[in-house]
Amino acid sequence: MAINNKKSLPGLMYPTPKIIFWVAVLAIAGYGLFFVVKQIAIRSGYFKVEFVKFSGNRYLDEKNIQSFAKVDLNQSIFDVNLAYITDKMLENPYLRGVSVSRILPSSILIDVQEREPILYLADQSVYMVDETGMVLQKLPRMLMGKLPIITGLSKKAIEKDSTAIQAAIQLVRKIREVDASLVSFISEINFRDQKTPELVLVKGAARVKLGTTDYYQRIYLLSELLSKQPIMDRLSTIRTIDLTFADRVIVQNKS
Repeated sequence: MAINNKKSLPGLMYPTPKIIFWVAVLAIAGYGLFFVVKQIAIRSGYFKVEFVKFSGNRYLDEKNIQSFAKVDLNQSIFDVNLAYITDKMLENPYLRGVSVSRILPSSILIDVQEREPILYLADQSVYMVDETGMVLQKLPRMLMGKLPIITGLSKKAIEKDSTAIQAAIQLVRKIREVDASLVSFISEINFRDQKTPELVLVKGAARVKLGTTDYYQRIYLLSELLSKQPIMDRLSTIRTIDLTFADRVIVQNKS
């Protein structure tokens, strides 16, 4: 006699039309209650926008940001179009990112991510350059003490061809990778001859010749050289530091 080894499966429960009906009724009632409460709150003025708060801004003042945000203070906080404000804010070239949110009962918070200068460009005026190569007029709150200034390039030429400014950004990154503190010793990076950029040191204005290749090695040699106190003591008397040779560093004094 054949034996049936199949185990019986428990029957699946399916909602009856009556259950579906009452679930739908409760859902509609819940939404209706929410809508009514929302309308009452809106009409009461309790959720009217009273404050627009800003965070994340170091260089832009709140007046500048507000001119782009244009939040209507006479509307309900629920009627504020967050996506629209975000898009308007991103029209400000100094901003890389924006987050707009509601803070109940009556505030709008605008959190901004500003473009950070990685170096400055001197071309009749002073411009900031961020890590993407964006060139913008320097803002008053941007401090110049610890970032190098690029010379030998023009804003007009960069707008046509960004190759040179990208090379300058890469050079600054390499300097930071080798020795982050070394950037504070450099006042200027001259890119007049783009193939052989020169560094100008803060103390004594000594010019450092880097050559065309092996920048990591040459930056390391410069870092090691400036770590020696005797060199630092006489830095103001040095005219040039030549790092273009593979096996030596040539230091030329001022006459």
